Amino acid sequence: MTPARVTRWADPSQRWQVWARWLTLYLVVTLLVGRVAGQPEVRVAHGILIYLLLIIGASREGGRALSIVMVLLCYVTIDWLFVPPLYQFGSTRELDWLILVGFATAGLLVSQLFVNLQRAARLARERTIEVERLSLERLQLEREASAARVLVEADRLKNALLNSVAHDLRSPVATLALLSDPASGFASADALERVSGEARRLGEFLVTLQRFAKAGEAPALQLESHDADLVLQTALRSSAGLLVTRIVRLPASSQRVTVSCDATLVNQVLGNLLQNATRYAPPDQPIDLLVREGATTVDLVVADRGPGLPPDQVDRIFAPLRRPVRSDGASPVNTHMGMGLSIARTFARAQGGDVLYQPREGGGSEFILRLQRGPS
Repeated sequence: MTPARVTRWADPSQRWQVWARWLTLYLVVTLLVGRVAGQPEVRVAHGILIYLLLIIGASREGGRALSIVMVLLCYVTIDWLFVPPLYQFGSTRELDWLILVGFATAGLLVSQLFVNLQRAARLARERTIEVERLSLERLQLEREASAARVLVEADRLKNALLNSVAHDLRSPVATLALLSDPASGFASADALERVSGEARRLGEFLVTLQRFAKAGEAPALQLESHDADLVLQTALRSSAGLLVTRIVRLPASSQRVTVSCDATLVNQVLGNLLQNATRYAPPDQPIDLLVREGATTVDLVVADRGPGLPPDQVDRIFAPLRRPVRSDGASPVNTHMGMGLSIARTFARAQGGDVLYQPREGGGSEFILRLQRGPS
């Protein structure tokens, strides 16, 4: 069934046009029917069918008032043209009244049915409009929430960089101090070259900090493809001051593996992981740097033979200002306030990666910088 149209008119003249149209149609139908009324083959059922269709059409378009008027007019017309004696009101047969009453009842029920359909259609339309309005409001709220998340992420990364200024500049500063010390044993040419490299990396770090510090803007990461071995070698050079008394092993890879990352931030992450390894690993045990390939990711691993962590402490070490508890339950020897691992994870996740911990086979810890694999 075709849904009933809502009979609400902004212009009153439109309503009277509908009434005029259907009353005119009633008159035309009645004139045509009047020409054949009284013929032997024309029965009361024919009149009831014709005028019931007329009532249905008027009820569908004109609403309750017009439908009631049409029921009364059609009732009178059927009584006049189809119920014997013809052309007068009232029937000599009692059963004919049943026909008229049944017709009037059917007409009124049809009228009420269309009124209910119109009301349901109006409510459905109002609810559709309300749902559309709520959907638009929800979409706007989602956009605002998304923008807020971007701003929160930008603010979080800015704070991490500010914390990193004090925390992470110690490593390159220590390296520069070592290279400038005549007692360190570095040749002048080699020392100058490495000082130049450290100065360049410090400049890159400050440029990155400046990028992140732009008010009201999301962080602009420079994600590029870099050789994984070269990334580790750069981190070793930047942390030379911290690793001067340490043995660090970096096995040569059999094939070239690339990672997609911001080189400046990754260098800071690896510097934090190396600093963490020197802080907790025994001085006589080597620190191993490993590259592990996955299907879509590459793990840069800093592995040591330190005391390791109990399982319930893994999440704590990535929280700011938290120091890990040794696996034997003792307090850590180093009492520095912990920021390095929290900063490292923040920088890694900003690049679509992460920093993870797992116990090392044979004892110790493995801190994993997981990055997206770069194009070959």
